[in-house]
Amino acid sequence: MGIFDTSKYNGKQDLYQSIFGLLCAVLMVIGFLQSRALLSIATVALFVNAFWPANITRVFQRFNSSRFGWWALIYLLVYVISIFWSENKEEWSKVIMLKLPFALIPLGMCSLPLERADFRKYLYVAVLLVSSAAVLMSLGRFAMDYEQYIANYTYSMPIPTTIVGDHIRFGLWLALLVMMGFYVMQFEVFAQSKLIRLLSWACIFLFSLYIHILSAKTGLLVLYLVFLGAAFYRLSRRIPTLVAIVVPALLAALSMFLAYRFVPTFKTKINYVLMEVDMIKRGERLNYNLSDQGRLITYDIAWHQMQKGTALGTGAGDIIPVMNEGYDERYPEVPADLRFVPINQFLLEFFAFGWILGLPLILMTLSPVFNKQVQGQFFMNLTVVIFIFSLMVEAMLQIQMGIFLYLFFMMWMLAQKWRQIIPAHAKLSPNSKH
Repeated sequence: MGIFDTSKYNGKQDLYQSIFGLLCAVLMVIGFLQSRALLSIATVALFVNAFWPANITRVFQRFNSSRFGWWALIYLLVYVISIFWSENKEEWSKVIMLKLPFALIPLGMCSLPLERADFRKYLYVAVLLVSSAAVLMSLGRFAMDYEQYIANYTYSMPIPTTIVGDHIRFGLWLALLVMMGFYVMQFEVFAQSKLIRLLSWACIFLFSLYIHILSAKTGLLVLYLVFLGAAFYRLSRRIPTLVAIVVPALLAALSMFLAYRFVPTFKTKINYVLMEVDMIKRGERLNYNLSDQGRLITYDIAWHQMQKGTALGTGAGDIIPVMNEGYDERYPEVPADLRFVPINQFLLEFFAFGWILGLPLILMTLSPVFNKQVQGQFFMNLTVVIFIFSLMVEAMLQIQMGIFLYLFFMMWMLAQKWRQIIPAHAKLSPNSKH
């Protein structure tokens, strides 16, 4: 009977909580791809699902299995207390609403019995199928006007992706799923199924091909980091470490060369980046119309404003107003709709809260490294490296989709430890067989 086998649950409440939690998690993924409203509703529902009275002890046992959830709460608390030095209280309230998932998602994910292989399998398969559908829909729209989309890449305009058009987060999501595919095939008992392995390899191929077509820089770099990491992990157990490093690096270089030769969108994106680098080398004034130079402008403004600010930073409510002051002073030609917060999450935290209160993000992100997770800790560490890189080049925790991606995937990876500290079956009937 699989996940509906009542002998594997501690009563009906445990059964209802587990099934409803799985449904909410899948709906969150669908919402991430197709609907902000659905993502919000499913997030709240998953959080509420954690408080079934009969299973509350098990939920907090999962939550306490790592320090990540506690650091997420501390991270949120820093934003909350910054009301005392934020002048713009209306903007502060908007930021707090945005950051609430740091309290909701970690605890909500702990309502899922991911110590059980069948639940891990159903979540994994559902996420792959939903994500594959989104990729195929995007490729369909790309194929309908192929030449126009190729031309758009000259101006850094990507192909249609999710319903909100967040191609950066979508590419990162797919690259992380490629990593999850390697992890599952290496460690999961349910991956012994030929069908699961076929699905995993098919999605790895589809997502990798799509990321090259999409050519979002973050997704591409993370994908190659995943390939290098997974290949090193596999080879280092069979050949000398130096060879295990060199061989994947050479293969990655060959893959990028072939992609440049045969994938038009990838070639156009690389040429676009090289053009920006050349302009910077020539000492030209940073151009806000170019994506990477627009990012560098935010760094310049943030650093300049930090030198004039207080030890506690701007506060959550005054990030945008203080950045606008910097734009007016240093880059007045930039229009309002192209003015951004610092496009580096770590820099943004120090900008908003100073050098001390800006530390929780670093400690939260690094905490899984010290998790002492026996099985698959290499892939947990790889996940941390990926998010550190992503947070350094994007302010991904200032948008709903980025917050979901960060928290969902971190908790999904951390849940791999639950099977080591929690029995796979909460309660077995006396007549059931192990």
